[in-house]
Amino acid sequence: MKSELFVSAGIVVNRPIPSLKDELAAVQRTLNALYSDYEILVIIQGPVLQQVSDAQAADILSNIPCIRFIQLSFAVPSDVARSAIVENAIGDFVLLFDLAADPLELIAEAVAACQRGSDIIVGVSILAPSPLYRLGRRIASPLLASIDYQLPANATDFRCVSRRAINAVINTGRSHHQLNLRLQKTGYPSQAIAYEQKAEARRDRSLPQACRQFLHLLVFNSSRPLRWMSGIGLLGSLIALIFACYSVLINILKEKVMEGWTTTVLFMSIQFMLLFLILAFISEYLGRLLDERRGIAEYAVVSERNSRTMVNDQRVNVLTDSV
Repeated sequence: MKSELFVSAGIVVNRPIPSLKDELAAVQRTLNALYSDYEILVIIQGPVLQQVSDAQAADILSNIPCIRFIQLSFAVPSDVARSAIVENAIGDFVLLFDLAADPLELIAEAVAACQRGSDIIVGVSILAPSPLYRLGRRIASPLLASIDYQLPANATDFRCVSRRAINAVINTGRSHHQLNLRLQKTGYPSQAIAYEQKAEARRDRSLPQACRQFLHLLVFNSSRPLRWMSGIGLLGSLIALIFACYSVLINILKEKVMEGWTTTVLFMSIQFMLLFLILAFISEYLGRLLDERRGIAEYAVVSERNSRTMVNDQRVNVLTDSV
C-alpha cells in the first residue's frame, strides 16, 4: 500500500545528460510505487537551452508525470541551486538527490528514517577518501569544531529534509551559502545513512578543492576566524615591539653591534606573512559583505514548466488513517 506522504525529489542538472529522460523515468517509477503524492523538481542551470533543449524538455514533460522544470537564467553555485529546490518544493519531505551519485533504493530508506523523527537525513559514503584528504580533514577538524561544524566525515550532498526543518532554514537567514551546514544548525534531530555511491560518481576530492571548501566553511558560517586574525595581528605587533626594544637595548649596552642581516630578514618575512594572512581573511569577509548587501537575487527563474499530468488520477479525496 502506498504511503500518503507528499514527497518532493529535487534534482540539479549542471550539464547536458543524453539519458535524462530514462533517469527521470526511473525516479518517477520509484516514487510512484511508494507514495500517492509526489513531485520531481528539476533545477536546470543556465544559460537557457544549454543543458536541456526544448525538444528534450517537451518529450520528458509529455511522457513522465509529476515533473516540474525550473530553468535558471544563469549558472549558479551548487548551494544556490540546491537552495532553489528547498524554496520551491511543496512536499512534506524534500529529497536533495543526485542522479549521477545516489542510488534509487536510498529514497525509501531516507524518507522512512525522516518520518520516524529525524528531520534531517544526511548521506554518508561508505568509500574511504584518499589518505591525503583524511590527513587534511584531521588537521582541519579542530578549526571546524570551533565554528560548530557537525557534519559527519565523508558526508555527501544527499539530504532528506522535513518541512519544519526547511521552514527553519528559510526563516532564519540566508540559505544560499553552505546549505548543508545551515540545515544542521537548525537544531532539529539528524541521522546519517551510509550508502555506496554509483561507480561513475566515485572520485577523490583534490587538495585545492578541499582547501577552497574549507575556507568557505570558515568565512561564510562564522565571524570567529576574523577574531583569530585580530589576535594574530596583535601578537605580531607585540613581537615587533619586543624586537624593537631588544634592538635599542643592544645598541645601548654594546659598543659594537654586528649587522644582523639574517635576523632582520627572518623577522620581516614573518611579519609580512602575518600581514598578508590577515589581509587575505579580511578580503574574504569584505567579499562576503558585498555579496550580501548588493541587493541582487542569488538566482533568477526564466521559466517553469510542468508535466501534463501532475496529480494521480487514481487518488480519491479520502484518507485511510485519521490525521
